[in-house]
Amino acid sequence: MCYNLIMKNTYPIVGMSPGNSYFKDKEINYLIQKVIDRFGRVAILIADIPAISTYEALGYPCNKARSKAVLKGNNLKNRTRRIQKELGISLNKIRIIDWENEIDDDVKYKESYKQITELYKENKDFRHEVERTTLDVLEGSGKNISDMDKAVETGIHYLLSELAFLEVAANFLDSKSVTYIYHKNWPIYEKYISGVFDGNKKPHLEFLLLKNPCKAPIGVVQ
Repeated sequence: MCYNLIMKNTYPIVGMSPGNSYFKDKEINYLIQKVIDRFGRVAILIADIPAISTYEALGYPCNKARSKAVLKGNNLKNRTRRIQKELGISLNKIRIIDWENEIDDDVKYKESYKQITELYKENKDFRHEVERTTLDVLEGSGKNISDMDKAVETGIHYLLSELAFLEVAANFLDSKSVTYIYHKNWPIYEKYISGVFDGNKKPHLEFLLLKNPCKAPIGVVQ
């Protein structure tokens, strides 16, 4: 199979979730090396600022939730930079996106987030998928959450933020399309880009499953 996808001007994005124990050094190494081999470049998306809502949903007060999310995010960024150097990959081939300084105040992102939020409010199937996906993350954390409904209501911000950014990521990266790369299937995203929720297929959004054949532990938010 030919993976020379860069010829059609797609930009690969590897998502790494702060606090997800899956992303050990060997997994980051594998993902970066394989994506660079196939695409010639990669953008690393670490949604640390949206992850604040996840930690709040897990019961952390606002200031501690922010500190924890940013700390975990910085740890992933620093390890990515170290692995990039160890692999001898030039800086112009790896772009680590800075959510707080590049995305948070971006006008197109804000508009996209507004539209995604409207879809969440108006489409019961999308709403159900968003809440179920968030619930799975919270339950997988192993934390004792007294009010799960309230926690899910808080935690959905993370997922909606990711989807909102990916919707405008091609424009952000000055590319015809983006290919989101993850180590396991992401059903809600795959349905979203196929037009299941709104009837509109998203030709500017693609998905690629890329899992290290050497099994890693199941990731949880810590």
